[in-house]
Amino acid sequence: MSSALLRNGVLVLLVGGLAGCASTARSPVRVQTADAVPTCSSFSWLPTQEQPATLTEQRVQAVVLAQLQAKGYATSDTADCRITYILRLEEGGRSGPSVGVGAGGGSGGIGGGIGVSLPLGGRKQSGTFTLDVVNAARNAQVWSGALDVTMTKDEPTERELADAVGKVLAQYPNRGAN
Repeated sequence: MSSALLRNGVLVLLVGGLAGCASTARSPVRVQTADAVPTCSSFSWLPTQEQPATLTEQRVQAVVLAQLQAKGYATSDTADCRITYILRLEEGGRSGPSVGVGAGGGSGGIGGGIGVSLPLGGRKQSGTFTLDVVNAARNAQVWSGALDVTMTKDEPTERELADAVGKVLAQYPNRGAN
């Protein structure tokens, strides 16, 4: 068998294998639904317990309601479904600066050294972002989408929140699909 033919055969197998992997990629969003797909036609925000809305909550609420409207849903104070979110973040593994000291000896004498380690970049927060849909009439959760996220600061940016919301709501059906 010629080397050109062998090389082409390997290339075809490699490309085919990669294409197969690409077509079976799963969504990183974990979805749970009640018995049936929710039959929501309108949404409102599930109010929180008598605490003022944080900046993060206001950002998430604005992005979620805008994206649901883009999917064909209405927003209303008397909506048939309500939506809320949970964002749990924990500080990533970045630690502060550290110093190491070492000494050693050999046939040529004694040597030593000092090393300093400084973490580069900001500290990262990782955790889970979850959107929950609640049937207002039954006061029962009917859909939940969760995504593992990494945020760059204590207070997530609008871009980070919009990205997380977009990925989760991509798994929620469009209005015409109900």
